[in-house]
Amino acid sequence: MNLDKLKPTWEQFKVIHAMDEMDESDILSCLEPKKQETHFRISKRIAQNALVFSFLIMTLSGGCSI
Repeated sequence: MNLDKLKPTWEQFKVIHAMDEMDESDILSCLEPKKQETHFRISKRIAQNALVFSFLIMTLSGGCSI
């Protein structure tokens, strides 16, 4: 993607909003998704679903057959 046409507009935006002291890497780091939270949420969902599934199996099958 060619971003050369956007450079003057980006420079003007930074001047207007007093963002001259911010580096491009700082701005891009704010936009990147955090991967650590995703793994925690997925594992939490899997654990919750497994617990509910096992509870339903136990209750709908007539209880524990020990």
